Amino acid sequence: MTDNRINKLLDSWIDKNRNEILEKWMELARVPSIKSAPSDNAPYGENCAKALELSAKFFSDEGFRTEVDRKGGYALSYYGENGSKIGLFSHSDVVPVGEDWLYTEPFNPIIKDGALIGRGVEDNKSGIMHAYCVYKFFKDNEIKLNNTLQTFIGSDEECGMEDMDAYLEKHSIPEISIVPDADFPCSVGEKGIYHFWAESKRAFDSIEAFFGGEAFNIVLDRATVQLKFSAALESEISKLIDGHEEFTLCSGGEMITLSAKGIAKHASIPEGAVNAALLIAELLSACGELSDNDREIFTLIKSILGSFYGGGIGCVHTDDKFGRLTSVNGIVKLENGRPCLSFDVRYGSTLSADVLEEKSEKTLSEVGFTVNKVENKAGFAIDDDSKMPGIFEDIYAEITGERLERVIMAGGTYARRLKNAFSVGTYAFKKGEKEKSFKMPDGHGGAHQCDEMIDINAFFTALKIIVNYILACDRELCE
Repeated sequence: MTDNRINKLLDSWIDKNRNEILEKWMELARVPSIKSAPSDNAPYGENCAKALELSAKFFSDEGFRTEVDRKGGYALSYYGENGSKIGLFSHSDVVPVGEDWLYTEPFNPIIKDGALIGRGVEDNKSGIMHAYCVYKFFKDNEIKLNNTLQTFIGSDEECGMEDMDAYLEKHSIPEISIVPDADFPCSVGEKGIYHFWAESKRAFDSIEAFFGGEAFNIVLDRATVQLKFSAALESEISKLIDGHEEFTLCSGGEMITLSAKGIAKHASIPEGAVNAALLIAELLSACGELSDNDREIFTLIKSILGSFYGGGIGCVHTDDKFGRLTSVNGIVKLENGRPCLSFDVRYGSTLSADVLEEKSEKTLSEVGFTVNKVENKAGFAIDDDSKMPGIFEDIYAEITGERLERVIMAGGTYARRLKNAFSVGTYAFKKGEKEKSFKMPDGHGGAHQCDEMIDINAFFTALKIIVNYILACDRELCE
């Protein structure tokens, strides 16, 4: 299934180019490409534009035809000029960093025990580096394709995919695409994603501030509440948090400040996460020194946030193909004294978007919250008769020595905006190698977590898989 000649050439090429690749990868990871206020030719902020320009420069410096649509916030680079298009899609923007980094600062990437650590090193600057490596390897070894390879680099994947809207206005969709931003051997579908705000109809009496989080798609891991000072209230909260290391309390002047620390995870895989706003709501709903109104609001918040699987919003649902619906809170804030909670809901194809919106709005309205919709993006599934997933499974098994089945994604990638597109992994372990990789503490190391990391050898194993995937797509388009 794989080409042994290509594999041997690639092993030799990796040995020769490894240090250069790591240097470029770390250079890109140093750019703090979190979405910010737009400016001329920087629709998602100056740092997102800087990361996009640097990514494009990697390709143009090697002589590949490369173009940057600065107003659209994306770049394209091409290998070859023949036949149909094979797409490679990745993004240079990253999520906010969090506050609990243990090994390095978020945008000061380091290598430790065979792992690269830093915000974005995996999600998804590793995808850009895969595309760069593919191009340079093909060029250095004079490997010709029957079709044109087109790399898309975006800068708004994490916050709405408006970069993809701009691309689709001007360009045709490739006949087949690979999106290195997920899991191996490949994904054959993605859940729908519904973002909304739930705002209390009632305001707090004595809560001056309640805040935390920066993104819809990260489980809220730090939250803070500020309350009007009273000695009795301070004494009661002190007793309630005694022995609970997840809370910190300080008082000064006319204010009591209570903070909670949870565990962040990507909204698509919330198992094991701990929501910090829920911790605060559980504590203060039992606080007798608060007014009845404030305790009742916190009790409602506790109920709404009490499950990652839709119970609090009235939408428990399981799909035979996509599994359980998930419902995650990532941001909390006050608007005119009323608590507002963000929600990221991931759902399968047998639940219609309209039913989801109606059920959640009805349930939350009944407990005194108003729903303000942000967006609802439909999911997708690859046709069951597609040959490519089986081909990808065989290639993955041959290279790693382990056979895995195709996956259905809870996360959202550019694949949902394309056709015949397969999101795949950015790292892969050969059989028996995962146990040797660097281990992070709980709540660290994953995409959207502090100390985001990627195993370097596993990245290069994934490169070999992706090269063979592209060659397989090239053959398939010629049949």
